[in-house]
Amino acid sequence: MSKKLLKATEVAFYINTCKSQVYKLVKQGRFPKPIKIGERGSAWLVSEVDAWLQSRVDLRDEEAAND
Repeated sequence: MSKKLLKATEVAFYINTCKSQVYKLVKQGRFPKPIKIGERGSAWLVSEVDAWLQSRVDLRDEEAAND
């Protein structure tokens, strides 16, 4: 089973923000933590980023339903 990974710059582009915001969200516990892929490298699983995005959509829809 293949797992697709994204580097920080790719994640930032994928979720339409900047790289520093990605790291800020991780530090705040509001975004998935990256996986260490080497001594100095890390990346995010696309599936986890997609799940995070879906949770944002679900939250929006839930808030709209409660209005």
